[in-house]
Amino acid sequence: MNELEIDTDNSEKNWLELSMYFSLFSHSNRLATFLEIAKHGGSVEGYLIPVNSLHDSTIKNNLALLKKHQILTGKLRSNQNLFYQINYKELDRFKAQFDEFYKLASGEVFIEEPKKETAMYPHVKKYLEELIPQFDSISEERKTILKKIGNYISEKRTQDKPAHLVYICTHNSRRSHFGQIWAKVAADFYGIPNVHTYSGGTEATAFNPNAIEAVKRAGMKVQKTTDTENPVYHVYHAENQEPSVCFSKAYDASQNPMSEFAAIMTCSDAEENCPFIPGVELRIGTTYDDPKAFDNSPLQDEKYDERCRQIALETLYAFSTIQ
Repeated sequence: MNELEIDTDNSEKNWLELSMYFSLFSHSNRLATFLEIAKHGGSVEGYLIPVNSLHDSTIKNNLALLKKHQILTGKLRSNQNLFYQINYKELDRFKAQFDEFYKLASGEVFIEEPKKETAMYPHVKKYLEELIPQFDSISEERKTILKKIGNYISEKRTQDKPAHLVYICTHNSRRSHFGQIWAKVAADFYGIPNVHTYSGGTEATAFNPNAIEAVKRAGMKVQKTTDTENPVYHVYHAENQEPSVCFSKAYDASQNPMSEFAAIMTCSDAEENCPFIPGVELRIGTTYDDPKAFDNSPLQDEKYDERCRQIALETLYAFSTIQ
């Protein structure tokens, strides 16, 4: 971003402008909200921008702030869809002052997120460090598949674009959540920014309690944030780090990317039942045995830990190959 020129005769006004910019766009969720709006370019519904896919309460708060500063005006509900209108006069003012940001919002350039100082939980860090010497246990055939994930992320880094990874299994309850969580952890472990991880299924159920206990035993902290049949869980692996947000959903749910993503199929059923995934750039199969087969058996915890560890191992290896 170009430095803002400060007029010393009018410094208070300039600093207020700078403060407004940071309050609007420095927060990642607020930035995501604006990017969601900006990508439509004011070309639908008579310059009304649809935001019906943004359900999260945090997003609603961010929309409120954008309205407060008059970048968004008006509101219209039509056929269950909610629309806001962009105030182009106000937006043009921001475009003139913060040209690099507008290029980002318009998709012309990607500015790498600043890396946060994180403190990975000691148990999680030890868990990962103990896996690295086990890379040799992965077959060469399997490594060839896993390297495709690393190559995909490397290519995105070369293009200065974020990498979006969607882990998919049938019910989005066990293996796909392990993939989503460990990919986020691996990115942090190797210091690779701008990797965003998601999960989904061919149908929605719930994040399985046995899988939740397995990630806890691996050192994660898990917080249940809703009390429904399909609760939303926040899974933390470090201090000062955003959690993995885990709940069961279809792979094409609005919370997941619709284009420019890699689909990692973690079970054979999902691989067979998803012959076509719209918007995908890379699709690979890293199928794993389902620990569900051992539910309510003496081997239950052992098998869930085994699958959790296997997915962690292979995900860590994939990220170790990133250039």
